[in-house]
Amino acid sequence: MGPITLFDKSFLEMLSADQAALFDALFSTVICPIFYSEVLADLEKPVKGGRTVEKVVHDIARKTPVMHSAPNMLHVNICHAELNGHPVEMRRVPVLPGGVPVKTSDGIGVVYEESSESKAFNRWQQGRFHELERDFASDWRAQLQSSHHADAAKVVKAVLRIQETPRNLKEAFDIANRAVEGHGQRYITLKTAYKLLGLPEKNFELVLKKWKIAGGPPLTAFAPYTAHCMTVDIFFHVAADKKLISPDRSSNRVDMAYLYYLPFCMAFVSNDKLHKRCAPLFLAENQLFIDGEELKRDLMSLDDHYSSLSEQEREQGIFRLAAYPPDDDKYLTTRIWKKFKMATSRSRSATPSNAISSKELLEKVANLQDKARQISAKGSRLNFSDPDQVVIERRIPLQIGKWKTMPPGVKAENEE
Repeated sequence: MGPITLFDKSFLEMLSADQAALFDALFSTVICPIFYSEVLADLEKPVKGGRTVEKVVHDIARKTPVMHSAPNMLHVNICHAELNGHPVEMRRVPVLPGGVPVKTSDGIGVVYEESSESKAFNRWQQGRFHELERDFASDWRAQLQSSHHADAAKVVKAVLRIQETPRNLKEAFDIANRAVEGHGQRYITLKTAYKLLGLPEKNFELVLKKWKIAGGPPLTAFAPYTAHCMTVDIFFHVAADKKLISPDRSSNRVDMAYLYYLPFCMAFVSNDKLHKRCAPLFLAENQLFIDGEELKRDLMSLDDHYSSLSEQEREQGIFRLAAYPPDDDKYLTTRIWKKFKMATSRSRSATPSNAISSKELLEKVANLQDKARQISAKGSRLNFSDPDQVVIERRIPLQIGKWKTMPPGVKAENEE
């Protein structure tokens, strides 16, 4: 699998289905809840040109990665868990909900059954838009439009005693980091973070008790991921107050929310102007921002490359055909793979001596899934830290654009 990459709606909108298939094959992707919200919100947007809102949403849904994708947990839920004593690993991999540990002869495996988010998105890909989902889109858009960012910015600055005025986004970022450190006002910082993130007020006393037992440390030490999310929020409010980011454009707040999920990816690809200006400030040295236009051009070139291969090779499906990019630095994707020290080529005819057949692999996966369901039914759990195998359930279409996804012999779910 390729580099773990966070993407936004603006990037998918610009891709053709053929390019989206290659993006899905060559990159492992983090799908954050903000993306789902944006897509759902389109159900309430007016559409011009004779297209229906359902068609607009369906076009995005069918291009959404499914082969190597992982729907990340909502940032609020992650923060709530972290503040209640469950450490968050910010090691450039997604945080997945659920996960059933299973003991096998090969060690410990973890089965991630299809999440509720994935099930909903599977319905949307089929053009099945439930009324409940329509209501959610309507409520979300109404909430977005009723936000008063300028007023909120002034409140946050007053509560955290921020008196500095940034001249540019880099200075706004530095001010946000200093505010989150909470020098001389660590309790206020913790309380403000809790409120800003909309966490349940009834649980704050328990969090406060844990914080005091820990010695009242800075938020960055007590709950690093929560501190990251708060930094994003304060940065936005400080920049909006100075109008370095427009406080009048309601979608800016939603666009900023993608940055909550940067700790769970290696790279972030976007064609959004605000993301291009802000995201690089929050990325670590071992992370990368990818311009959406550049990656689209590269996927067009890769489409030409894979299309030029023999029919016999193309019949194997894009999942196998584009498991690796060409070992040629003229491709941006290849350079990205090399940056993260991933293999970029292989012999298409070579088969490892320890490789198992597709049938054996499917049987192994089915066995893990069956054991996981039995464990879930009993309500029991195994303790584990580093699993030997991971199974993530998902539904993959047999064709995306012009590309077949799977090799011959793989049948649709409703086929015998």
